[in-house]
Amino acid sequence: MAKRFIDTKIWDKAWFRKLSTKNKLVWIYLLGKCDHAGIWDADWELAEFIIGETVTYEELPGIIKDKMKHIKGEDQYFIPSFIGFQYGELKEHSKPHKSVIKRLVSKNLYKGYEWGIETIKDKDKDKDKVIDKKKDKGLREKNFMEKCKALQDKHEFDNVMLFQFVEFWTESNEGGRLMKFEMQKTFDISRRMSKWKSNDKNWNANTPKKKQSYISKFQKTPTGVYKAWCSKCGSREFPNNEYQIKQGSSCCAVDYLPEKVNA
Repeated sequence: MAKRFIDTKIWDKAWFRKLSTKNKLVWIYLLGKCDHAGIWDADWELAEFIIGETVTYEELPGIIKDKMKHIKGEDQYFIPSFIGFQYGELKEHSKPHKSVIKRLVSKNLYKGYEWGIETIKDKDKDKDKVIDKKKDKGLREKNFMEKCKALQDKHEFDNVMLFQFVEFWTESNEGGRLMKFEMQKTFDISRRMSKWKSNDKNWNANTPKKKQSYISKFQKTPTGVYKAWCSKCGSREFPNNEYQIKQGSSCCAVDYLPEKVNA
């Protein structure tokens, strides 16, 4: 007897809750009667017999029709979401997936990522994209520098401050694909430069004694970096040195706190 997964959270989904009782049964019936590749032989007479009510394609609500793709030249329908839920990404080298892929190929439905299917060729392309992402990092960094230079006079940045700002925000993540400014949810260069300038003024206005007292409040990890918390959102970060502590958090561009503040 064939077995398959069912989404137990389907009863919580708004689109499903809004269906009539009959159409709820129709959708469950389609998922249960389609073959292992999500293809249903359109036997409307049997559907009516099982469900106990009249069932026609024309009477189906739009939300169900959108989830069914008619197979050209056949009295059959394909349910794309069935593939993703039952198998995840189909892979050509996986034995359980081979018969599914063969079935889709026979119906001209095997179209790579369109149905959440991953081919070996597609996987290789993704690897190339990762490599390209690393290769063009220098170009993205250069573009970032040029945008900062265009705002240099507006924010009264000297060349040293500009270099420090760019060096801080173009630090790469562990994989080397993204820079710090690219990992922020929002990043307005002008606003960040304004805050940087403000932090610099406030820092320089303090006496050396006050500076040292402020730094001494931050604890170091065994690896030598500091532990600090964003004073706005509370996120924990690890500044490498005193200068990064002075510049504030990378998430909200505000002052760091040496301890986490409970809300």
